[in-house]
Amino acid sequence: MSKSVIKFFDKIIIVLLGVVGLSGVLNSCYYKYGMPVTEYEINGVVTDKTTAKPIQNIRVIRQKYQEYGDTMYTSPQGIYVFKLWEDFSNPVHLKFEDIDGEENGGEFETQEIDVKITDADLVKKGRGNKTADKYLKIQNIQLEHKK
Repeated sequence: MSKSVIKFFDKIIIVLLGVVGLSGVLNSCYYKYGMPVTEYEINGVVTDKTTAKPIQNIRVIRQKYQEYGDTMYTSPQGIYVFKLWEDFSNPVHLKFEDIDGEENGGEFETQEIDVKITDADLVKKGRGNKTADKYLKIQNIQLEHKK
């Protein structure tokens, strides 16, 4: 290959990498009306209150506007994560349900909690119209066995 062909392909690769990199930066936060929207994350570990071991496959439901909306299930390590891009002036209502009975180490009681995100949960301050604020609330839960 000639040097001019190699230089041509080098330029194409640089342009493509630039486009891919720019799209990654632009997609790193959610934009609304041209401005980045504040990101809220609620996460934690669900454990057995008696043994302190993580519980897998617990259904975690986030109530949304008077009804239950987002649903997820805990990982084998008992972890759940909700990433949200809404205003949370009111507490977030979460419901933790055991749906598989004995398969995850026993049957567990359902637990409901309200999680309040406050200024103390701010982990990253945004920079104007380039990046948004990010709040992180860690809410670990201990479930009791059904009696």
